[in-house]
Amino acid sequence: MRISTASVYQDAVANFNNMQSAIAQSTNEISSGNALTSPSVNPTASAEVLVAQQGSSINTQFGVNRSNANNSLSTSDSILSGVTNLMQSLETQIVQANSGSLNSADRSNIATQLQGTMNQLMTLANSTDSNGNYMFSGSTVGTMPYTATSNGASYNGNQETQMSQIDTAQQIPVTVVGSTIFGNIQVSPNAYFSTPGTGNTSAATMSNGTVTNPALVTGDNYQVSFTGTPATNYSVTDTSTGAVVVPSSAFASPQTVTAGGMTYTINGAPTAGDQFTMQPGNQNIFQVLTNAITALKSGPGTANAAGQTNLSNSLTQANSSISASLNNVLDVRDQLGNSMQQISSLNNVGQTLGLAFTTNISNLEDTNLAQAASQLALEQTTYKAAQEAFSSTSQLSLLSMLR
Repeated sequence: MRISTASVYQDAVANFNNMQSAIAQSTNEISSGNALTSPSVNPTASAEVLVAQQGSSINTQFGVNRSNANNSLSTSDSILSGVTNLMQSLETQIVQANSGSLNSADRSNIATQLQGTMNQLMTLANSTDSNGNYMFSGSTVGTMPYTATSNGASYNGNQETQMSQIDTAQQIPVTVVGSTIFGNIQVSPNAYFSTPGTGNTSAATMSNGTVTNPALVTGDNYQVSFTGTPATNYSVTDTSTGAVVVPSSAFASPQTVTAGGMTYTINGAPTAGDQFTMQPGNQNIFQVLTNAITALKSGPGTANAAGQTNLSNSLTQANSSISASLNNVLDVRDQLGNSMQQISSLNNVGQTLGLAFTTNISNLEDTNLAQAASQLALEQTTYKAAQEAFSSTSQLSLLSMLR
């Protein structure tokens, strides 16, 4: 077979181009430190790097979420530390006020002190974070939790919490339901009260609860919800546990509803989306303090024994309620502490996982300098030898042999 001179040169040029490309590739790997300068270099490793980078990005985002959640929880705990101090101060003031040796002026002074402490407590209850979100209004972070009323204050938030995803399969609440801190002070065992939802659009009403089975009374909060247009069905959920205690059932006014050993009656024509909340007969700390202040200001003189006894009973009840409220605060702080401990543990896991991702990516794409340098030297030597060989063979011909 005859091989033309043109073919020899074309093959040589192609081979030299390939060798120059290999040398350029090795040089680029050494200078950049990246062995995967393009997916075509190693498609399998490139795909593995993309998967590892995605996992690392997700892990980093969880770390950011945990940091933000920890900041929120830490801020809440710091505020509740101040609430704890105020509660302890209130206990001291109530004990002092319950002294039988005080006169009206003394009790009035203590009432003024209680009012000042209650104002501080209200300020803390309506605390916001660095973004201006209210911290104790449940998930309605744009709603101020408490507003003052003639008999204390009313809670405007909801019973849900704002959640943060801190790991693949774990969420934690980063806001607190204010009523669990400043409310839920039981003052009337086995008594429940109904409250219409703020978003109700109908004039339907629900009676307060009546105990029909004391053995089933739980002390939990319940919610009645309506569906259908017009509302044809209702259901009842234990919002303290999240359990549905009455599944969707046909509604007909007047409708008797039984939950947690309590019975209610709903009258009227509710519309879809209407809700009623059923809560144990309790007070919030602001109502307790307002009642104590009123009792002190209208208290009898020391000569009125019966009046003094009534005042003492009122202040004893107030002290008991403040103690119960303080327990609520400490319970919530325990929950916050547990959540922060979980975050700390997950941070350790996240750091280990992040290091594993970084190591894996490095192993896949970082240049092995010793190996790459050796490969480059081999390629340069081969290239130089090929040039010399081609230079020699390209001059060979029959005429040059006959000279």
